Amino acid sequence: MGHLLSSSFALLRRYALLFIGIVLILVCGSWLRGEWQQVRAVAGELPALRAAQQHAEAVQARLRAETMQDARRMSAATLQQLDARMREVDADILRLARQQAQMRDPLALLRAGADALPARLERAALQGIELELRRQERAWLATLRSRLAVALDLEAARRHLEDLRLAYLGEFQVQEDAKKQLAAAYAGQGWFGRLFPYSAAGRQVRALENRVAAQTARTDAALARFRRQKELVEQLPRAPDLATLAIDERRLAAAAAPLAEQLRRAETFAAQSIAWQAWKAVRPVLGTALAVLVSWIVVPFAIRAVFYFVLAPLAAQVRPIVIADPRADDDRPFHAWRRLRGSAPQISAVSQRVTLGPGDEMLIRPAYCQSQPEQVEVGTKLLFDWSYWLPSIAAHLWLLNRLHAPRPAEIVVSSTVDALEEVALLEIPAGAAFVLQARGLAGVLYRRGQRPRIRSHWRLGTLHAWLTLQLRYLSFEGPATLIVKGRRGVRLENAGAGRLVSQDATLGFSTNTHYSTVRARPFLPYMLGRRALLDDRFAGDDACYLYEEIPGRGQAGYRERNPLEALVDAGLKALGV
Repeated sequence: MGHLLSSSFALLRRYALLFIGIVLILVCGSWLRGEWQQVRAVAGELPALRAAQQHAEAVQARLRAETMQDARRMSAATLQQLDARMREVDADILRLARQQAQMRDPLALLRAGADALPARLERAALQGIELELRRQERAWLATLRSRLAVALDLEAARRHLEDLRLAYLGEFQVQEDAKKQLAAAYAGQGWFGRLFPYSAAGRQVRALENRVAAQTARTDAALARFRRQKELVEQLPRAPDLATLAIDERRLAAAAAPLAEQLRRAETFAAQSIAWQAWKAVRPVLGTALAVLVSWIVVPFAIRAVFYFVLAPLAAQVRPIVIADPRADDDRPFHAWRRLRGSAPQISAVSQRVTLGPGDEMLIRPAYCQSQPEQVEVGTKLLFDWSYWLPSIAAHLWLLNRLHAPRPAEIVVSSTVDALEEVALLEIPAGAAFVLQARGLAGVLYRRGQRPRIRSHWRLGTLHAWLTLQLRYLSFEGPATLIVKGRRGVRLENAGAGRLVSQDATLGFSTNTHYSTVRARPFLPYMLGRRALLDDRFAGDDACYLYEEIPGRGQAGYRERNPLEALVDAGLKALGV
């Protein structure tokens, strides 16, 4: 029962956490979607809004200057010229008002779409600014015309004032008569008219009330006209000159307020939004990043194509590398490999028994010394060869076991760290030499005091060396027995008329071998990075070469190294390691 409850609670807890995770993902996704939509909107609107604001300000300054220029020109105009200009301004006002009404039409907004917001606000601001300037100019022209008319015909203005006064008195007298008739109607309707408003007396009272209200409005209008005319007449003697046009900047700013407000909101969002700040930081380098990405993908293929179709064919025409010439005075070093004909090419095994006789000495890596008799004396050799300290360290030929025995003893040599590695014994006769990469050497057996000599052979003047990045070759001179290691087996084969082998598998070759490189085929695996550009080619009578069956350098882990490891490995390969 307890186990059932525990399992049930665990299941509920798991699904509860899953539910909470789903909710958080949906909330975060919705927030990110909203932020991205706002960033996209601001990214498209903010530059357009800024440009629209600058254009609106420039147009406003131009229209303001033109309006002031027209006002200065109209200051000395006649009444007829003022009337003509007022008709032009009225036409402009009517046209701009119609355009504003069309822009506020919902159907027009739907046809414009959301993407046209900056342009729509800019057009509205320009129309509003022009309309406001025309209205201010129209008001100024009306004032100017009134002042000019009064100034030109003061007597007519006074007569007009008198006419307005008489008209007001006439309207006032009519108003007073109507009030008297209404008072009489109130008094004559009696209680019946008051209780029944729809009676004849009640209808007469309402008609008189409407007449009094209408007459009062006409009287007030006549009084207003009289007062305005009186103010003009009173001011004319004291007016020094005609007034100049003064632009009300606040009303112009109010006409362009929607555009300015939208720009302010966009700039506020841009200043406060983390997503927008990130977008601004990333956007300038997007093009460069895309170019780098394309180059990162395309350039390696282009370089590989150049190497495959240009450099590799040139290398195939270059003379092969020969460490030692077999046509020298003494050809004994090369007779030693003739015995390979007819023998099995695989010379390795999981373990090898090595006989260590009196006077012999063995240097071997500790990981390859599997077992030995008790009487064998074991010491430590700090470095395989102090003359070649860097290759010795790079090939792990340091802190070696030094073994020697007072009587014959069998040493079992085998790898204790890699299950796929096998070891081979390569005997180098006296006077012979063998070129070997130090990475494939696990140990060496020689007569005490006759440690095999290592020689360097630099080949800087050949294209083979530069394409393979192996500029130096190390040869081991006999007599000695080299203990060579390789993954899943080591093979020693005759070169004959010519043999090809993967560069990653090559361990070494005899000094009389004609070594060169040829272009690997087919092209597509090389272009896709699945194999190397070049294969090693070995040729020569009585020549042989040594290679491992599974290249350690061809493994996936080896190919996935970081660039620093690849650079170090290339440097070590150039030194023959």
